[in-house]
Amino acid sequence: MFFTVGWAVLVLVVVVPPLVVGPAFARSGLLVVPGLVAVIGPAILLDAATARRKGWRVAGGLVRARTWSGVREVDLTELATVRGWELLSKRGAVMFVSVVDRSDRWVILTVDEERRRLIADAVRRHGAGYVSPWAMGLLGLKPTRWYAAGGRLLGFLCVMIAPLPVAMFLAAALAQR
Repeated sequence: MFFTVGWAVLVLVVVVPPLVVGPAFARSGLLVVPGLVAVIGPAILLDAATARRKGWRVAGGLVRARTWSGVREVDLTELATVRGWELLSKRGAVMFVSVVDRSDRWVILTVDEERRRLIADAVRRHGAGYVSPWAMGLLGLKPTRWYAAGGRLLGFLCVMIAPLPVAMFLAAALAQR
């Protein structure tokens, strides 16, 4: 429910202002607002499902995590999908691992070295339906070449920035109607 409402608000912020204001919106500096909402909004929704390093515990193979959108539980012995990525911040690289179990329960975890090994051990022992290549490298399950890691980071940045011009063009087209 949280994410449905979140996505609905994002779509309304991108679509409604150009329709209400009309062609003047396309000629104004406000055209950047839908683009910024399209970039920042999904990042905020993603952050709402992310458990911080101290916000999750593992007991008997069950991860229990506190997130903005509520408490989530995922069974590490029944992993279906594992994805991972790394973002750079002022404090250095921050590693995120998204885990989904076979019951379709999921959570995104901010991990440190110790917890990275914990998830890697769960993947080694119990397997997973799919482990992304980036997650394999981050979890130490497969060596990663420097150019592959750089290419993935560049691709991730492009995917994160792409909604800006798309939303701006969409808003401009809607304003011209």
